[in-house]
Amino acid sequence: MTTGHIQEFACFTDYDKELVCHWEVPAQTNCSKEFLLCYSKETSSVSNVCVPENGKDGLRCTCIICPDYFAAGLTYILTLQFNGTDMWNYKVTPALVVKPRAPKNLAIERAENGNFNLSWEESYSPPSMLSGQPVIYELKYWRKQPPTEVSVKAINYQAKNFEITASSLRRGYDYVASLRCNYTSYPAYWSEWSEVVEFHYDYQVTTEDILQMAVPISCILFMAGSVICYFCFTRVKKEWW
Repeated sequence: MTTGHIQEFACFTDYDKELVCHWEVPAQTNCSKEFLLCYSKETSSVSNVCVPENGKDGLRCTCIICPDYFAAGLTYILTLQFNGTDMWNYKVTPALVVKPRAPKNLAIERAENGNFNLSWEESYSPPSMLSGQPVIYELKYWRKQPPTEVSVKAINYQAKNFEITASSLRRGYDYVASLRCNYTSYPAYWSEWSEVVEFHYDYQVTTEDILQMAVPISCILFMAGSVICYFCFTRVKKEWW
């Protein structure tokens, strides 16, 4: 959406602590001096003001609103002012623009079967509105050394761990894994990707490797033994005659 100096106005919330609204602006814009964001609950006449700040790239203004509570029916009326003049009004219902916080405390360990068990924790706990809600995850992991190969796995159930199979990895390489989530009752946005966890797939010999080596070696030894037995039998037979 474009209105005068404003482009791509949008809001999202972690549905726990803050409602974030941002919009794109031309370079060199001083957000805190040129803009104000007034907001009020749809059911209240009390108005509050948020002073925006410039984003890191300098091309975006951001306002962080910290509501005293969240509820499914809560709606805010926003009025954006530019140099003291109302530019336009906007309604936002936080429950419809939920962007959850990323999973936290990722950890990974090697299992006895040679695979890697990844575990994590949900970023919400009671009395948060999202605590205990159905959630799905998406996992991506990739090799640090080039050429980088990224694998993405959908975890379509409420879980707190996932097994990365050794067969999907290459030995002797370092890997990085990250996770994001989406709450199915509030599906507007996926979370950002979590902090990464690193692991190394070494050259540990597994039972499968031993079997893979044992089969061809056994075949070679069997053939060699058969040939030796044949020549021994031929020689003995000749001497016997």
